[in-house]
Amino acid sequence: MTPTETTPKTPAGRSRYPGFRMTIKAVGTGPRGSRALTYDEARDAMRALLAGEVTPSQAGAFLIAMRMKGEEAAELAGFTQALRDVRPAITASPDGSPLVSSAGSYDGVGESPSLTLAAAVLAAGAGGRVVTHCGGLLGPKYGTTPLDVLAALGGPARPTVEASLGMLERSGAAVVHAGEALPGFDRLCEIRDEVGLRGPVHSAEKLVDHFGAKRFVVGHTHSTYTDKLAAAMDQLGAERAVIVRGIEGSDILRPGRPAAFVGSQRLDLPETMGMVLRGEGDAELSAQLTRAVLAGEEGGVAARAVVLSAAVRLFAGGVAGSAREGMALAEAAIADGRGSDALDRLLDS
Repeated sequence: MTPTETTPKTPAGRSRYPGFRMTIKAVGTGPRGSRALTYDEARDAMRALLAGEVTPSQAGAFLIAMRMKGEEAAELAGFTQALRDVRPAITASPDGSPLVSSAGSYDGVGESPSLTLAAAVLAAGAGGRVVTHCGGLLGPKYGTTPLDVLAALGGPARPTVEASLGMLERSGAAVVHAGEALPGFDRLCEIRDEVGLRGPVHSAEKLVDHFGAKRFVVGHTHSTYTDKLAAAMDQLGAERAVIVRGIEGSDILRPGRPAAFVGSQRLDLPETMGMVLRGEGDAELSAQLTRAVLAGEEGGVAARAVVLSAAVRLFAGGVAGSAREGMALAEAAIADGRGSDALDRLLDS
């Protein structure tokens, strides 16, 4: 069969590309010609990207076009479902409180300490179960991630899925490396890094249901994404999703003015205007601060940020009936040593 016989015939002056080129055309034709992908189209597009079924140039063109157009909630849900489709069919034990999957920007934090691991461990110490997930070094920020902090504490820098599940079973908290859990993810990250701009994967990767989680805490930066993320989570069937406008897009709440939502409802959290978390995002320093907060040796702004962030995880998991109740549970877990004990169990491989 000749090439002309495989190419659809179209009227003169028009173009109709087959395959992934049609997907690029749908989202990349400009303000008047582009359209949103359906849920199924978005799912198929992400599946093709993960499977390496498109060329790097096509993948880059698609990511840039989506960046220019912006994602709709149904597109985010479709992209996320494709990521979920390839994750290992390993679920956490049903024993204990419902599992919460928590993530912020995968490119980490650079202008503040990384406290995501501290919040997850404190929530576990207070009776919750939390799986935090991220990937390797990623732009555009190239910041410190929870995995960097885990490594600085003596844990694995790139745990296998089985190792992450072991952490969860021992301590109630775990960190998952998305590159280990999602086939094709690392290859796609290389292309994203070359593109250099945030795109749809930066949002969708935060919504993956690792170990079968049905409850979520999702961090982001821009207020326009609160409703999109909430709507995508609703379409994906989340039992409860707390959307956090966190520090540098992380899932750590700003202690001065914490902002966390379930749908359109803002959670009731105390504000301390002027309280700002500052400090370097260095992994070693973040690890030291994690230990200090959990041991009750740091009672300032960092401790406040960790307590607030643990509280929303406890609320998301149903351990606490409200975010304020979650704060009380988190503070008690610091005071009686359960936070530090949970960290010791997580690191005890």
